[in-house]
Amino acid sequence: MTKAQDDLTHCAHYASRYLPLTENWIYRLLINHKNYKPLFLTRKKENLSLFPISDICSLDDFSKTRQYVEILLFRILGYFVFFRKVCEQNKIQILHIHFGYHGVKMIELSQKLQIPMICSFYGDDAFAHNDIKKARKKYERLFKEANKILVLGPYMRSHVTKLGCAEDKILIHHLGIDVEKIKYKKRVIAENDKIRFLIASSFVKKKGIDLAIKALSEFKDRYHFSLDIIGDGLLKPQIVNVIDLTGMEDRVKLHGYRPYNYFIELAYECDVFIQASLTTDDNRKEGTPMAIVDAMATGMAVISTKHSDIPEIVIDNETGYLAEENDIESLKSCIQKVFDCPDKIESLSLNGRLRVEKEFNAKTQTLKLEEYYAELIAKNNKPFGSH
Repeated sequence: MTKAQDDLTHCAHYASRYLPLTENWIYRLLINHKNYKPLFLTRKKENLSLFPISDICSLDDFSKTRQYVEILLFRILGYFVFFRKVCEQNKIQILHIHFGYHGVKMIELSQKLQIPMICSFYGDDAFAHNDIKKARKKYERLFKEANKILVLGPYMRSHVTKLGCAEDKILIHHLGIDVEKIKYKKRVIAENDKIRFLIASSFVKKKGIDLAIKALSEFKDRYHFSLDIIGDGLLKPQIVNVIDLTGMEDRVKLHGYRPYNYFIELAYECDVFIQASLTTDDNRKEGTPMAIVDAMATGMAVISTKHSDIPEIVIDNETGYLAEENDIESLKSCIQKVFDCPDKIESLSLNGRLRVEKEFNAKTQTLKLEEYYAELIAKNNKPFGSH
């Protein structure tokens, strides 16, 4: 940070948990603030050794009795009294809420403090709604009271508009990674070289892990390749079963859940990242999976699908190959391109890195975010404490 701490404008971030391993993009935002001093509000702390920050206020710091009182007051007043006091003490000028379903719960706090509020949508909060009318009602007040709604790409923007948000409130804002901390390794594969594929995701249906394994298994008798999988979850028994049924047990290595740095180091040993994302029967969708961005930053080529805002990351035939979602033949066609033209991986590798540097740099994206903050604070034009 270039300014003295006392000169920085104070902002508050909120999510109910700080911080699941799968939400590490929020941490990158926090540590890349330059002109704002972030305070994180949360109900539960976890993984602090992996995501250390200096200013965090959590309800689980209190006794069970105090937590119960806070929850009771929230049900009466519509906001956590503790969070209000902390924001007043720290002269918070803007609230940034992560996930739409949390934004709904923070409206009263924003209004009590008389400060602007931004809410970021990331995936399920935008898409996982079987009843669109019910979802519109759920988000109606949020879309009315929030000053800006951030989405990850044009597909999500279109869907959030259908949920009832005015288009002029929506901004496309890419998430960012620490590009400077991830070195680029050019991938060069000669004909007949072993190709090492990598999957890194939770074991949930929308990730399409079983589909990717089935598609790859079609090539096991013709080409030299392996598949590493980082992740775990409820679908592990089904995924292990697919590995066995397709005869891929000698090709696949399951690593389980691993920290972010483990994923990055393994990525350098692999050549092609594969993620066959799809829409589930209960309408679960991706946003912009950041594992794809991380993989591209290391220099991996990507095979993924034309699903949600993944085309906002992966440019077909330029940084990777995109299959039709939930279409094994289309996915096999993309994999075949890798085996047929391994020499093209070098250009996919470089193009992917350049795209990440341009569109998904955490420093650049956080500065853009701070510009949104500054604009809203200026429009609010109410010195702190005037309420």
